[in-house]
Amino acid sequence: MLGPVAAEEEIILLEPGQEKAQNIVKAISHQNAGELMQLLSTEGPMKLSDIASRLDLSTNAAKYHVENLRNAGLIEIANTRYSVKGKKMKVYRLKNQVFIVAPKMNSGADLRAMLLKYATLCGLFVVTCAAILVQPFVVVSYGPVSSLSGSLQPGAAVPATEGSALIPALVIAGIVTILVYAGFEILMYWKNRQMILS
Repeated sequence: MLGPVAAEEEIILLEPGQEKAQNIVKAISHQNAGELMQLLSTEGPMKLSDIASRLDLSTNAAKYHVENLRNAGLIEIANTRYSVKGKKMKVYRLKNQVFIVAPKMNSGADLRAMLLKYATLCGLFVVTCAAILVQPFVVVSYGPVSSLSGSLQPGAAVPATEGSALIPALVIAGIVTILVYAGFEILMYWKNRQMILS
């Protein structure tokens, strides 16, 4: 058995229904395949005979799962070794990769639009939360305006805020963000529907 080998992480984008995504699902659907991947993840690169021994599988069963996982692109040959009898043996390792399953993006513009939408929502949440937290410090006067209106005079008390004001601010900001997001999605749905009908 060999120690774990660090490899550069690879990000794989998969689309639902894509052949590669189907091959991955098929390869990992069996419990033994999942256990094999877990073994390679924790123990590092291993020979087929070691995999079979550790998982209590026949060599043929281990080879079947190794080949399926290799064809799906989940494991790879890390190295080759020679036995004492001179037989060439492959050493397998788990590929260091992250899978993201998402609908197809036709262009970089689609990806930018999606990121902009979520960045805008995040910004709206922060601004709403900040506005609610700052609100107790803002004094609106409807009376006659003096030259020092709106400024703190020496000895004037600063408006007190509750220590628990953060929780209501977060809740209200979350509700506003969800409502704006829902409104945006309804508007986009309506626009897309109008484009399809016309």
